[in-house]
Amino acid sequence: MVKSGMPRYVRGWGILLPILFVVCLSACVKNVDLIPVGTTTTPGTTTPVSTSTTSSTSAADKDQKLIAQGTFVNRVHTVKGTVSVYEKGSSRILTFTNFSTDSGPDLRIYVAEDAALTNFIEVSKLSNTGTFSVDLPYNYSPTQHKTVIIWCKAFSVLFGTAALTLN
Repeated sequence: MVKSGMPRYVRGWGILLPILFVVCLSACVKNVDLIPVGTTTTPGTTTPVSTSTTSSTSAADKDQKLIAQGTFVNRVHTVKGTVSVYEKGSSRILTFTNFSTDSGPDLRIYVAEDAALTNFIEVSKLSNTGTFSVDLPYNYSPTQHKTVIIWCKAFSVLFGTAALTLN
C-alpha cells in the first residue's frame, strides 16, 4: 500500500467536495412545477395544477371577510408579493397577489407563529406564481399562525416570509 503525505480524512474531501458542490448548485435550479397563473400550454400538453389552488382572486368575492395580510420579505432567496387571509363561512383562504419567488426543487407553503417555524402547519406544495388562492387547513388559527413561509423542504432552506397583520 502506497501512503501519501496527506492524512486520510483530507484525501476523502477530494472526492466529497465536488459532490457537495454539485448538490449545492442543483438546490436552486429552475423548477418546472411553478406555473404562472393564466399560462396557457401548447395543444396536447397539460399543466399541473394543485387541487387546492384556484386562479381567481378571493378578494372579489363579497361573502369573504379579510382577516389578515402581509408582504413577503426575502430570506435566503428572492420572494415578492403580498398575501391575505380571508374567511368565508367556516373556511379560510390564503390569497397570494403578484407573487413570485426564486425556483427551488420542493417549495412548500407553511403558516407558523414566527419565521423560526414555531408551531408550523404545512398548507400545500407551491405550484403557482402570480395571483392565486389556496385553502387553509381547519387547524389554522389567525391569532396564532401570524407568519406565511415559503420553504424548500428538500434542502431545509427558508426562501421568504410574510408577517401577517390582523385586521
